[in-house]
Amino acid sequence: MEKVGLVLQGGGSRGIYTAGVLDYFMEQELYIPYVIAVSAGACNGAAYLARQRGLGKIYHTKYIHDPRYFHYKNLITKRSLFGMDFIFNEMPYKLEPFAFDRFHEAKEQFVVVTTDCATGEAVYFTKDDCEDIFHVIRASCSLPFLSPKVTINGRKLWDGGIVHPVPFMKSMLDGNQKHIIVLTSSCPPSEWMRRFSRVEGLFSRSTSLCQAFIRHFRIYCEAIEQVKEMQKEGRAFVIAPPIGTFLRGFERQEEKLEHYYRQGYQDARTQFSELCTWLGLGRNR
Repeated sequence: MEKVGLVLQGGGSRGIYTAGVLDYFMEQELYIPYVIAVSAGACNGAAYLARQRGLGKIYHTKYIHDPRYFHYKNLITKRSLFGMDFIFNEMPYKLEPFAFDRFHEAKEQFVVVTTDCATGEAVYFTKDDCEDIFHVIRASCSLPFLSPKVTINGRKLWDGGIVHPVPFMKSMLDGNQKHIIVLTSSCPPSEWMRRFSRVEGLFSRSTSLCQAFIRHFRIYCEAIEQVKEMQKEGRAFVIAPPIGTFLRGFERQEEKLEHYYRQGYQDARTQFSELCTWLGLGRNR
């Protein structure tokens, strides 16, 4: 299987849908040679390369009521609603040990997308050019104005979803001809544009980052339209929640999170035979 990319959208808590999809892939031992991810998708992608089935779900559920994970006081003490040190240091290194050796030994490529705060441009990192992958993932997950910027190689970085909410273009530029795209929202582009029109005036300053915010919703809507065209042309295989399925960007109700996870797992299972045919694997599951 060559020139195939796995593209993982972010979406905060909605990333648990991707965790379900990838857990089924791991169960079936399907590993795509190139993985590119943004924000919450990067957490799931790292667990996928490390062959740690269930870890993505743990990231989204196990500690959601722990004040070290999320608490309003963190905004005062840590300048973030989320306990970023806890999530990206305590969890992978102590509480939920990450299989760093397996991750780095994995033959698959892994690309994480971040946004340069000064230029509003995308900055990409691979698992081979960074010592601490969770520091990079932390940058990709750092929400503007809700989390401190993360400095890597002298550049101040924020959430990669600002510039590339669905980063399939980078997958194409890196030579992939087919793309498995896992989306985490069923909200149609027309609804996103309606929401965007309400807040567009809030981002009127002319800094590069503010311009990136203004472009974000339009970029997302255009990306979804491109994904649809790629799907029609047979260049993309899309796994996404059914229309009408909804989960907030940050959700603490465990039953809702569990439902979204099961939806991702079941969607991957239902589409798996078709996916294998599309990949030319000749496997019927």
